[in-house]
Amino acid sequence: MNDTCPTCRHYTALREQAERAGDYSKATHYEVLRRCHPSHTVRIPQQPEGRTA
Repeated sequence: MNDTCPTCRHYTALREQAERAGDYSKATHYEVLRRCHPSHTVRIPQQPEGRTA
């Protein structure tokens, strides 16, 4: 987890709050949002057609 990112900290706090309330569906939703946060998305460049790695 990125501890310096305010958005990640916010999603983590919301996830923990949902877990304490017993709403694991909502907790999972916040975890997915945190993991998909744009600053943590790994971009893999596509190779041109016909080339193999």
